[in-house]
Amino acid sequence: ADWFNSKFIVSMASNSNMTRTPDVHFIAEARTEGTKFVVLSPDFSQIAKYCDEWIPIQAGQDTALWMAANHVILKEYYIDRQVPYFVDYLKRYT
Repeated sequence: ADWFNSKFIVSMASNSNMTRTPDVHFIAEARTEGTKFVVLSPDFSQIAKYCDEWIPIQAGQDTALWMAANHVILKEYYIDRQVPYFVDYLKRYT
């Protein structure tokens, strides 16, 4: 139910209209509040027709896509821009 409080929702490898029917209305409610909804799926499924952006990835490429996203996040927010909290965390726990 916390989907309603989200500002960005990504659906990957699931067709929520078919598998989470009682919960999928939270996405529609969140979208009325301005939440951006992105679907990563090789097929244009029932859930993809409601999204703001559909990214038609090839089957089996979802891991590579998330690794690339993690790389960008870590590089832009923690390597190029040093955050004292993150640097302290790294020194302490790695």
